[in-house]
Amino acid sequence: MPKLYTDLEIPQLKISVKQPLGLFINNEFCPSSDGKTIETVNPSTGEVITSFQAASEKDVDKAVIAARNAFENVWSKTSAEQRGIYLSKLLKLIEEEQDTLAALETIDSGKPFHSNAKQDIAEIIELTRYYAGSVDKFNRGETIPLNSEKLAYTLKVPFGVVAQIVPWNYPLAMASRKLQGALAAGNTVLIKPAENTSLSLLYFATLIKKAGFPPGVVNVVPGYGSIVGKALGTHMDIDKISFTGSTKVGGSVLEASGQSNLKDVTLECGGKSPALVFEDADLDKAVDWIAAGIFYNSGQVCTANSRVYVQSSIYDKFVKKFKEIAKKDWDVSGNFDPFDEKCLVGPVISSTQYDRIKEFIELGKKEEKLSMFQTTEFPIEQTKGYFIPPTIFTDVPQSSRLLQEEIFGPVVVVSKFENYDDAMKLANDTCYGLASAIFTRDVKKAHMFARDIKAGTVWVNSSNDEDVKVPFGGFKMSGIGRESGESGVDNYLQTKSVHVNISLDK
Repeated sequence: MPKLYTDLEIPQLKISVKQPLGLFINNEFCPSSDGKTIETVNPSTGEVITSFQAASEKDVDKAVIAARNAFENVWSKTSAEQRGIYLSKLLKLIEEEQDTLAALETIDSGKPFHSNAKQDIAEIIELTRYYAGSVDKFNRGETIPLNSEKLAYTLKVPFGVVAQIVPWNYPLAMASRKLQGALAAGNTVLIKPAENTSLSLLYFATLIKKAGFPPGVVNVVPGYGSIVGKALGTHMDIDKISFTGSTKVGGSVLEASGQSNLKDVTLECGGKSPALVFEDADLDKAVDWIAAGIFYNSGQVCTANSRVYVQSSIYDKFVKKFKEIAKKDWDVSGNFDPFDEKCLVGPVISSTQYDRIKEFIELGKKEEKLSMFQTTEFPIEQTKGYFIPPTIFTDVPQSSRLLQEEIFGPVVVVSKFENYDDAMKLANDTCYGLASAIFTRDVKKAHMFARDIKAGTVWVNSSNDEDVKVPFGGFKMSGIGRESGESGVDNYLQTKSVHVNISLDK
């Protein structure tokens, strides 16, 4: 019998975790049908943590059957009030287990425990509380009087069986954004974590069961994207799929829907978000926000302000302050233990991502011959982990690959602009449209920017300060649909129109 649990010791917190390793189907952990497993590696040390079961296409079929049975026979008949009670019980369990959940995120993804992973869990608590209280408030239709003899009304109804695919940069936060919204709407779920970061979601499944959710309502199917992701995208008995990840893979998910049953698709894909700094901005605050907006989570954030445009009159002053704050607050040297309170910049997720970011840095230095600043000498030889120092390229031309392509690491490019029109032309010159930021004291200019920027999120005098109550999603190749806030429930509901003929004579 394959190993379905292991004991993980986290000595920094004196925590011992009974970690599930199996697929979670019908409220039970089980082995994969073909016995395949995936090794997961601690990116701060480069060492293998453990191996977990990798689902096959057959396992996906098994999970879909469980989810369909649960939806048709139990969950679709469960009142909104009762769904809210289940989510409230889940909320209490998350609060009780928040250190364990954060610790698993830290060892599996490299997130600094105190400054990053615990913040993620705090957001999940807030999000779950929000959806637990909104279950019976967001899924209401409307009544439409048509004439004296006829009326119509609409119903908001769940899709049924929903598949969700979450990325490795926010393993549990992204999963919760999707999962709790879909459950609040009344759907049953199959959810696939990333190959690199499956541990926290598998442990989270134990809380789902403890909260009393009926068997089959939530199913966790870890595995390879080429197998599990493809099976979810093409499955004929899945009614909707929600994906967060790269634009390339998002396109494949959309294509799979078109080639199968035209299941509804929500996509949150890549970004290359601009931050505009005008000469009237509070420069110290702008520098602080922008540094956090690119170096937090080691730059592995879809909304990271990785393109910074600064008005030419203050450009040199901004660059000087930006380098100073990067060195002062975001240096990685000496802080290679993500459980250390002084560690603010953890490793990137994997050796593959490390090499990819390193290639971009070398491209900027050698091929494009850009001016570069790093907070410490790179590569860092004192650690076996995948640490990359915050890196700033300045005077970067618009044609540079570093400016046009998503790097997904602690690497930022800074360029000049002359006036508002120039800034907007540069900011919108991208295939992405996930997020954006502007720093100015001019209220009119701020609202003009909000009007003119082609992006799903706009921050005025801040960056990457999201809230669970606010809709989130992208323009252009950054995605389709919205999650979080009321949209996080509505996204998982369909509208049904009902026509009622009052008169019996016609």
